[in-house]
Amino acid sequence: MANNIQTPPGTPIRTAIVGYGLSGRIFHAPFLEAHPEFTVSAIVTADGTRRARATAEHPDAHIYRSFENLEEHPGSFDLIVIAGPPDTHLDLALRSLALGAAVVVDKPFASSVGDAETLITAAAHAGRPLMVFQNRRWDGDFLTLRSLIESGRLGRVFHFESSFEHWAPEVTSGWKDQLPASSAGGVTYDLGSHLVDQALVLFGPAVSVTSRLRTVRDGGGNDDHAEIHLEHESGTVSRLFMSRVSHAQGPRFRALGTTGSFISFGLDPQEPALADGASPTDPGFGTVAPEFYGTLTENTPSGPVTSQVPTETGNYAEFYRRAAAAVRGEGPEPIAPTEALAVIALIEQATHSSGGES
Repeated sequence: MANNIQTPPGTPIRTAIVGYGLSGRIFHAPFLEAHPEFTVSAIVTADGTRRARATAEHPDAHIYRSFENLEEHPGSFDLIVIAGPPDTHLDLALRSLALGAAVVVDKPFASSVGDAETLITAAAHAGRPLMVFQNRRWDGDFLTLRSLIESGRLGRVFHFESSFEHWAPEVTSGWKDQLPASSAGGVTYDLGSHLVDQALVLFGPAVSVTSRLRTVRDGGGNDDHAEIHLEHESGTVSRLFMSRVSHAQGPRFRALGTTGSFISFGLDPQEPALADGASPTDPGFGTVAPEFYGTLTENTPSGPVTSQVPTETGNYAEFYRRAAAAVRGEGPEPIAPTEALAVIALIEQATHSSGGES
C-alpha cells in the first residue's frame, strides 16, 4: 500500500465527493456521514438541481460547480471520491492524486487496462492510496455464500452462476445507456464489474473468458444484455449474467459443489434502503427477512438435506472502515488495486472477444 502522507489520528479525514447522482448521493455520502472518522467537506456537481439537494443534505460542506474549484484549494482534502461517469475517472483521479489526496474511484475502475495501469503507477508515485469501490463484496448474500464455500459445506465448487438483472425497457440519454464500451459504458462494464470481481474473490484467477454481449433495445449506444463465462485456475467455471432487459429474473447466486449446493434470489437490500432515505446506522440496516434466505442442499448418508441459511447482514460500511485505515497509513486499501486491474482486464477481453450482436 502506498501512503507517504498520513492523516493524523484524531483529526477528521476531509473528504470531497465529485459527482452527486446515484453513486455520490446514495452509495458514498451516507457512509461518509455515518463514519466518525470522515467529514464531508465538499461536493462537486455541475447540475443545479443536485447542487441544491447537496446544499440541503450537507449544509456544512462546500458545494462546487466544477473540479477546478477543488484545485483552487490544494491541501484541503485528504480523500477525494470520484463518483461520476467512468470516462471521467482517469483524468479526475490523476488530478486528485496531484492534489496530494487519497482517492476512491467508483467501478468501473477504468475503461482499459492501460488506463488502470496509469492510475496505479500514479498512485504509487504519489504515495497515496488508490481505492476502487467494489462495495458488493459486502452484499449480505455474497458474504453468506463466501462463508459457506470457506466452511467446506459445498465441497469443491465446480460450477457457479451469478446474475444481476433488472427491467429498464426505455433507453435513456445517460452514460449507462449511451457511453460506448471503449469508454467503459454498457452493462458489462457497469454490472459486470461486480460479478467478475465477486467470482475472482471466490474462485481465484481466471485462465479463459468467453462472452456474448448484445444491444437489445432500440436506440441503445452500448450493450444492455450480456453473459460471460470464466474458467478459473481452481477448475471452477463461472457463468455471469447481466441485463437491463430482464423482467423474469433468475437466481442471484447458484453454486454447485461436490457435496452440496446453494441458491439464492433477490438483490441485497442496502441500495433500496438508502434510496428510501435510510441511514447505515439505522437498526436492522442490511438485514434480510427469513423468507428471502438462500437454500442449502447437503449430501448426507441418509440422502440430500435441504435447509434455509440465514443471510449475513450486508455491510457496505466496511469499505469505508478499511478506507479510513488506509488513508491514515494503518492498513491496506479495501480492495488491492491489482485486483481491480484483474477485473478490468477480463472485462476488456470480454468486450473485445464477444460473439454477440450490436
